[in-house]
Amino acid sequence: MFFKPKKKAAPSIRLYNQNALVYEGLLKDIPLKESVILEKSIQFFNDPEPCHIHRSAVRVRLTEELLRQLAVCDSPKACPLLEVYSDLPSIERFELILPENFTI
Repeated sequence: MFFKPKKKAAPSIRLYNQNALVYEGLLKDIPLKESVILEKSIQFFNDPEPCHIHRSAVRVRLTEELLRQLAVCDSPKACPLLEVYSDLPSIERFELILPENFTI
C-alpha cells in the first residue's frame, strides 16, 4: 500500500518520413488507425462500438504484434503491420528502442 512496485520500462520508437521525425514516443502510444481498432474490436470482442476497456485491450494486442514484428525487421518494408496499423504518413525508417533487460 505504501510502496508501489516499479513499473516495467516500455519500448519506444522513432518513426521517420523523408528524414523528418514523424513520431517519437512509447510504442504503446503510437497513433493507430480508427478503422483498424474497430475491425479488431469486432474480431476480438464482437464489439463494433468498443468502450474504452475494449479499445485499450485492442491497443495492447496491436502494439504487442507490432513489437514482435519490429524486433525482427530491419526496414519498414519488412514490417507490413507498421503501415497497416499506424495512423501516420508513410514510414521510411524506424528506430526501436528497447529498455535494458527487456525481453520479447
